[in-house]
Amino acid sequence: MNRLFLLLSHYQLAALTLAFAAGILLHDYFSLALRTYISFTALLLTAALFCFRKDQAQRTLFFLLLSATTLGLFHAGHFADTPLRTGHIYSQITQEEDAVLTGTLHSMPLFDGSDSTLLVDSHTLRRHDQNNFSSIHGLVRLQMKGSWPTELLPGEELVIRTELSRPYRFGNTGSFDYPSFLASRDIRVIGRIQSPAHIHPLETESSWPHSLRYLPERTRLAVRELLDKTFPPQQAGIYRALLIGDRSAIDPKTLEDFKASGCMHILAISGLHLSLLASALFIICYWLARRSQYLMLRFSARKLALLATIPPLCSYALLAGAQTPVLRSLIMVLIFILAFCVNRQRSLFTALACAALIILLWNPLSLTTVSFQLSFMAVASLILILPGLTALVQQKTVPDRNSLQRFAAAIMGWVCAALLVSVAATIGTAPLLIHAFNRLSTVGPVANLFLEPLLCLWSLPLGLLAIPLLFISPQGAEWILHLGGYGISTAIELASVFGNTGFSNVWLPTPPILIILLYYLTLALCFTGLPQKKTIPLFLAVCALFFFPLQALTERFATDSEITFLDVGQGSSSLLSFPGGKKILIDGGGASSAKFNVGEQLIAPYLWHRGITNLEAIVITHADTDHYSGIPFLLQRFHPKTLWVNGSSGHDQGYDNLLSLAHDLNITIKTPDRNEVLLENGETKLVNLENPFLNKNRLLPPHSLSSNDKSLILQFRGQNLSCLFPGDISQQLEHKLIAAKTALRSSILLSPHHGSKNSNSGKFMEAVHPDHIIVSAGRFRPLLFPSLQVREYCRDRKIPLLNTAEIGAVTVIEQEGRVKISSFFTNTKK
Repeated sequence: MNRLFLLLSHYQLAALTLAFAAGILLHDYFSLALRTYISFTALLLTAALFCFRKDQAQRTLFFLLLSATTLGLFHAGHFADTPLRTGHIYSQITQEEDAVLTGTLHSMPLFDGSDSTLLVDSHTLRRHDQNNFSSIHGLVRLQMKGSWPTELLPGEELVIRTELSRPYRFGNTGSFDYPSFLASRDIRVIGRIQSPAHIHPLETESSWPHSLRYLPERTRLAVRELLDKTFPPQQAGIYRALLIGDRSAIDPKTLEDFKASGCMHILAISGLHLSLLASALFIICYWLARRSQYLMLRFSARKLALLATIPPLCSYALLAGAQTPVLRSLIMVLIFILAFCVNRQRSLFTALACAALIILLWNPLSLTTVSFQLSFMAVASLILILPGLTALVQQKTVPDRNSLQRFAAAIMGWVCAALLVSVAATIGTAPLLIHAFNRLSTVGPVANLFLEPLLCLWSLPLGLLAIPLLFISPQGAEWILHLGGYGISTAIELASVFGNTGFSNVWLPTPPILIILLYYLTLALCFTGLPQKKTIPLFLAVCALFFFPLQALTERFATDSEITFLDVGQGSSSLLSFPGGKKILIDGGGASSAKFNVGEQLIAPYLWHRGITNLEAIVITHADTDHYSGIPFLLQRFHPKTLWVNGSSGHDQGYDNLLSLAHDLNITIKTPDRNEVLLENGETKLVNLENPFLNKNRLLPPHSLSSNDKSLILQFRGQNLSCLFPGDISQQLEHKLIAAKTALRSSILLSPHHGSKNSNSGKFMEAVHPDHIIVSAGRFRPLLFPSLQVREYCRDRKIPLLNTAEIGAVTVIEQEGRVKISSFFTNTKK
């Protein structure tokens, strides 16, 4: 205990920052009244500090930490409640609606090749049911098809007709929390602009403070236009990321190569970028200061040079978009400069804690962002290995070595130091990377040895040099950028080589928060001076839990059955869990695009969050994209033994590619017959009731079989739970199934064709006679999916209608003979 107290006392600011961050994390678990009570109680306890004697330092430190936690709790609550106050646009927009918005273009519009994304600082709003504009405030994130009009610059006042709504997250455990991500950037409302014709500038006179405020964003735009003009799209996208923090133009393949090679952090402007710029500026300013006899006699040249670097560094931080890694680096550099100038140099951990505290005071919600966590944890890891790093670089001189040997030894020392930096950063951030992305690069430390010098020591310095030349000699700036482009081209090729090796990535399930805390606790113990024979095995044992999650091990002994109907938008995907732990997935499709894959972004994160790394089988009921678009990714990551299909060749190339991929992965492709059991464990089984596509089992003439009517009709049977999965069959096929006396009776029905009026006939639902009806549908067409007829049928017969678009993923558990039903958003609210 005394050792812990001495450690906390030595790093008081770091301890108080951690306590403040803990209070922010506790915000979601306390109501407003309880937060007020806790805050008042903590303040009373803190006031009691004045009654303590000076020798009661431990008790004083405890109450200081308690006060910091309380302040973090209160500050996060105050910040989170800001949008609920009158006048914020969030309080005006409660559902998707058409509106006219006026505001200032807040930052440089982003363009990814197909869509433009922009931020607008709103001023007034007129909703579709209003005649007059009302005053509002708050940032709005808008999207528009096509490129942004080049004549509209950041800082200009605009009037925009748009469809506004609150941001939405898919209701699955483990899915990306899009509203929270936007909230960390102080964005609470999003919108869609249908056409550039719906955007008009307002003629206003801007003051010089207004022009100065938006000068960095206009400079970013000018740099972006120069890069786009100078380079082909692939190289321009990388240079935009390095210089102005804009990754929107990087094509998906190149982005994936950098992720797979473990070099994605290079594309985010961070401490390395600012360190290079600060070093170059210091050398120039120091050289100039030493040229002046007047300055040398009266001031410290080093201090003057350091102070002179502050304005350019702040300007570049604004030019880079003032993102979290940039702000962290800038604050740390400023702290070191000011501490040096007043002769009060402090520890690196103190500077890091100060940077974190300032950012959290400005925006406490940034604590939950991956960018904040990775940025600070990587730097903390490097601080821990700094003594060993210094020893590698500053090697002792050996007298009998010649100049070539000394040069080779120096090079080897720098290479080992660079490798140590990369390994330390990987170890420090590994749990966070796995928790956020479920992947860890095995080639990252080696790949960084090649890519970082190319991008950070060649292309980046040349790019930084070209920025000021842009306003002096555009042709000179273009020539310098061309030189930097050689490094980018080589880096792209190397990233592709490293990223496409067969062992470049390890995909792992999402670790629980407790395991992450144990990881960092045991890692910290390795640096506390305790015997390494005890600490290292303990650390390795915790590391093993990332590869062999306890949840997956315990499910092997499970006796319950479970069905989860995932929220995948306008699509379908259901996970069946059998006693004994075997899992089978029925369908895996939904809305997809070039930058969004339902398998990668929705289904896989849910499975990983459950600790699932393998599936027994995957079933595709029929060859429509809203039922299979996410399956290719799942085949590669979860290695099912069997892929069940209806036998149809499909009606697009994507389905044929899926079957080819399954063949290449040595996955057995099977077509089930009538009443064939796909998987069973005791009394629990999954049965294929009908396969209309097979000739001998056709219920309809061949010419009348649509893609939907080729759906497999599946039934899950447990002890007291049964569920019917009819795919997208039409009412005509429903009637044929009833006429064929198919055993349709089930306690739960997954509504055919997402609740469409072309399916779900009254006779069919009477034949199934469900206790609950589940609808897997998107939220953008609520009047069609589910249809009015389905809603009326359920209302008249008092059958609960559970729509994933409204309540998120629906989970049905058969436990000890009882059936329990829950949903994602209902549990979240509780």
